[in-house]
Amino acid sequence: MKKFWIIFLILFLIVTTTLIKNSTKNLEDQIFTKRENIRISKKELSDLVLEYNYLSSAEKLIQYQTKFFEEELIQKKLEDFQVIENNIEIKTILKIDD
Repeated sequence: MKKFWIIFLILFLIVTTTLIKNSTKNLEDQIFTKRENIRISKKELSDLVLEYNYLSSAEKLIQYQTKFFEEELIQKKLEDFQVIENNIEIKTILKIDD
């Protein structure tokens, strides 16, 4: 009877160790996947923030205008723009009559 309990205990310990090890490995795989996703997202975020800060600053936009467009760009008033509806009627943006 004593041998039976010893064998049962050993088998029980082996099975529980296997189950715990397997669940731990699954958790480690999930953690690794989440960390990789976070790392990729952080890199994309830093790239987007850099692009936004670099391209949207007023100084940079003025530099680009003088560098690439020089005298080609002119400022227009909003009232000067018109909307073409149904290719027939032309209405100003601020004075739309329905």
